[in-house]
Amino acid sequence: MKILKNIPIPPKDQFKPLLEMEIGDCVEFTDRKKFKSASSYLYANYFKIRIKKISKKDEPYLARIWRVE
Repeated sequence: MKILKNIPIPPKDQFKPLLEMEIGDCVEFTDRKKFKSASSYLYANYFKIRIKKISKKDEPYLARIWRVE
């Protein structure tokens, strides 16, 4: 096990602004962990979403989440 220091704790309401999404709205993510966390957060709040990874294997990460209902 490795102890890590000086890593900030993420804000508790980091993804709360996503709850203001309306049907048809889209959000882009360039960080894979934030993308997965945000999609899990929206599922947990009963949002119906569609997700799509845009980037290719050798490109920087880019993914989107749409609210569909």
